[in-house]
Amino acid sequence: MDETQAIPAATAAQATPSRFGALLRGVWKFIRTKPLGAFGFLLIFFLFAMTLGTPKAEFGAPSLPDRPFGFELGSPWMQRYSPETLFTTESGLVSAYESPSVEHWMGTDQSGRDTWSRIVNGARRSLFVGVWALVFATLIGAGIGIVSGFWGGWFDLISQRFMDALQAFPALIALILIITINPTIPYINDEGDQVTLLMAAIALGLVGIPSVQRITRGVVLSVREQQYIDAARVIGATDARIMWGYVLPNIFSSIIVVFSTGIAVVILAEAALTFIIPDKLPQGVSWGFMLNDSYASLGDAPWPGVFAAAAISSAVLGFNLAGDALRDVLDPRLRQR
Repeated sequence: MDETQAIPAATAAQATPSRFGALLRGVWKFIRTKPLGAFGFLLIFFLFAMTLGTPKAEFGAPSLPDRPFGFELGSPWMQRYSPETLFTTESGLVSAYESPSVEHWMGTDQSGRDTWSRIVNGARRSLFVGVWALVFATLIGAGIGIVSGFWGGWFDLISQRFMDALQAFPALIALILIITINPTIPYINDEGDQVTLLMAAIALGLVGIPSVQRITRGVVLSVREQQYIDAARVIGATDARIMWGYVLPNIFSSIIVVFSTGIAVVILAEAALTFIIPDKLPQGVSWGFMLNDSYASLGDAPWPGVFAAAAISSAVLGFNLAGDALRDVLDPRLRQR
């Protein structure tokens, strides 16, 4: 009797290591077969590591960049100094435009502030704005795409013409227009004429809705013709149940890819807005602001601008490489090649 009871116990003890081993083998296979995708994920993990700080027991409505999920985050662990600390020389002059050194890994900017610390702080703003914008765009765009592609008919016709009108308007002009109009919305923008970062993220998400919707609709048009959809109708499933229980799980991989690659576009757009219309956006540490501040001195002291541009490029490259790899892994047609 004791030996019989020992067999299930031994099997349970071996289950966890085997699952962990399978996970490690899957990760190693991904690295071996998709080295560029693995490099993209490495860049993403490093960028998100820049945003990490000590959580504080201060809760409230989300506010970017220091309270992105309703609780306060302390200063990023990876920053060496405060981003607003002004360094001076022994003679009392501002240490402006110092070259990279042991004390300042990426040098200093025109005001004598540490460039590395500002790059780390800017990562929190850029990444959290990108995540919020894509969450908003994905929820709205994917919802419209699923219903439009599944139902077709008049709803599809009206929604697609509306999306055509939105997409025909230049994205950058639309963003500037939305931010300039700046409506007051409770919990999102309740500070009158002052634009909040959360409002800017919503504006970026609005511009991204048509692209998300079109990709989702295209996948749904293929999925709705599958036999399991017909089988669901035969057993009496409602349209809502079919879309939620059958269509959505089968297009979820495509939504993940759209989300991943879309963050790169939003990060680039946010940097462009802070560079073009810095007075219309909330002040603070931002890669786009760093580019704007160093633009006039790129020829003589390029370090702050070069490192800010490198941070933007690394974020865009990481999300694009990761998105391409996810598409290859999650799409069964590409996985079989």
